[in-house]
Amino acid sequence: MRAILLALVLATPAWAGPPAGIDDPAFRAPFDRALQVDDPTALLELHAAAESGNTAALLALPAVGDWLRATLPFSERKKLIRINGLPLAEALDAADPVAALWAMGEPGTDMDALLQRAFALYDAGEVDKATSLYMTWINQTGGYGPLPPDFFDHPAPPWATAQVLRGRLTDTVFAPPVEADALLVDRLKADDPAAWIALAGFSGLHRTDAPPPDTARLAAIFASAGIPQDEAVRRMQDTVPILKVLRYEPVDPATAAAATEDFRIEPEFLPLLTLCATTCPASADQCEIAFVAGFGHPWGRATTAQPLISLIPTKDFFATPRGRQILLRSLTGQLGDDPAASPRLAATRQIDACLADAILSEAILAAAP
Repeated sequence: MRAILLALVLATPAWAGPPAGIDDPAFRAPFDRALQVDDPTALLELHAAAESGNTAALLALPAVGDWLRATLPFSERKKLIRINGLPLAEALDAADPVAALWAMGEPGTDMDALLQRAFALYDAGEVDKATSLYMTWINQTGGYGPLPPDFFDHPAPPWATAQVLRGRLTDTVFAPPVEADALLVDRLKADDPAAWIALAGFSGLHRTDAPPPDTARLAAIFASAGIPQDEAVRRMQDTVPILKVLRYEPVDPATAAAATEDFRIEPEFLPLLTLCATTCPASADQCEIAFVAGFGHPWGRATTAQPLISLIPTKDFFATPRGRQILLRSLTGQLGDDPAASPRLAATRQIDACLADAILSEAILAAAP
């Protein structure tokens, strides 16, 4: 039954506008309250509204449950997993096509369907959730095997697609090197940034311990694409900051600044742009660089905790106390047992003290009884 429903969802537009009940006070009041404070009654009220037929309240339950479920006793939490006797996941599938595509982040076992769900979520504007499924598909499949004809037509971030291209360059099992090289040539001719990231990673330009690159193979790829050697070297070097940041180890400010300049155009970077604009408006640019230097790209840190954009747009959500809290608290696990003494926080403070203070404050609140 789930497979039939998914086929119907993928075959129909997934962006039908605001859900029913979004202006109903039964949804609006508890949802707005949950965006501001830890009030478990907001979750209970949303559940009641969902059982009364309010679609917006139903769609809000997964995210608001992520925020507030732990504040309720177990007897109350048990009630939240069903809507009028129906499992929450099934109720969501039936209520909204985008919610059905996301499926509360469950990847399922059909990897072809998973990729199509990711593409449909991109089309619906749910970029962070789409990238989450897209990266799951890459991690589960390696990106090997035949690619759909429209594979490169969707707005997946270049650093993610680069993993598919780089995997094909290093593959010795699924396809002959000539096929991988031909694909890279095609992507270079299309001026795809993912191709340059893949080639730089394949060459090991971001690592001091990388083996020597296959210069003959690279030269043949560039020649086939009609790109001069010196230009190719420059284009690969330009992507090195991205590759270094995506290792999720602290980087120097110059590397972070260069990577941030590339990331700023990505929808997946909007949560950080909003966080810095609202939390550190006097030093917003430095705030972004400091975050990237210490903690890497912000994508995926709030995927399950962010409501669907039909309930609240990404920019608006991360301007709320809840959105800022979720993004800042996602960093606390990287600070160690004593956040104030964390080397990551010290490196962050050297670039932007405002962000460092905000991270430390949230870490202290998260650790409080």
